[in-house]
Amino acid sequence: MKKIFNATFEQSLNLLDDKLVDYMIRDTEGRPLYNGKRKYLLLILSIIFIAFQYGLVILTQHMIDNPDKDSFFPPAEINFLSVSIFWIVLFIYLFIWLYTKYKNKNNASTKIFITMNTCNNYLIWLILTINLFFITLSLNVLTSIGMLIVLLLLTIVGYIVIRSKYNSLNIKMLNIKNKEKNKLDDFIEKIIKIVMNYGWIVVIIVMIWKFIFPSGDTPRTDMIGFINIFAMWIAFNIAVIVVEAYLFFPYLLHGYYKHKYSEEYRNLEGQTQLEWYGEKYFNKHIKGTDKEEKIKT
Repeated sequence: MKKIFNATFEQSLNLLDDKLVDYMIRDTEGRPLYNGKRKYLLLILSIIFIAFQYGLVILTQHMIDNPDKDSFFPPAEINFLSVSIFWIVLFIYLFIWLYTKYKNKNNASTKIFITMNTCNNYLIWLILTINLFFITLSLNVLTSIGMLIVLLLLTIVGYIVIRSKYNSLNIKMLNIKNKEKNKLDDFIEKIIKIVMNYGWIVVIIVMIWKFIFPSGDTPRTDMIGFINIFAMWIAFNIAVIVVEAYLFFPYLLHGYYKHKYSEEYRNLEGQTQLEWYGEKYFNKHIKGTDKEEKIKT
């Protein structure tokens, strides 16, 4: 069976026909936060976001040590989001970040994909943290069997969504014939486009509603409150799965092709080696070697 990672240069160009990939390319290249023009701001935000994750760890331990007697949630017996887990995952996160930067070697043409890959890794870390937080607090409510069922259902949903997008990419890029139209893939792409185009309207409406009709009630900790939290947890997981499959994976796959077929993409975009690779990479890895393109006179 053909693999999309082994696609030829010509086949990789079919990925650019994906409207979501095109959106991601234009969006990331146009934002100073991603294209390297505000790298110090990105560093500050990274520290803040990591601190937020650590705050969830501290909050989890606090809720275990100081359980609310009136809460629907019984006291947690096992802390799945311990401080040691945080440091282990942080080490893995930083190691992957440093390794990808080292492998890229200041290559300007794919530098933005390294940044977006780091953002994607943080998103994966965040969903892991939130899942461990929820499992810690609700395990005694759902019981071990109930929690396994929930995680199994999320795994099945994730497999269906990711498999659907993978098959779609195979069909579009490798020209694999498929008699059945992928209705799930088309449906999810339409939903994502609607959210990207009109999601901000929903946010504004909610903000205005909260402003006009403020609620002074404290968060509910009864059965209804648990159901609301449970529903949000499921929705968040499914949303991240869809974002990973339909936005990040195809976009980062495009970055993989630009690294694999760097010279072909450079010629396609009509840039010199200095413009494409950047001064640091060009002087260190190309200038004076057989890879340097001789300027025709």
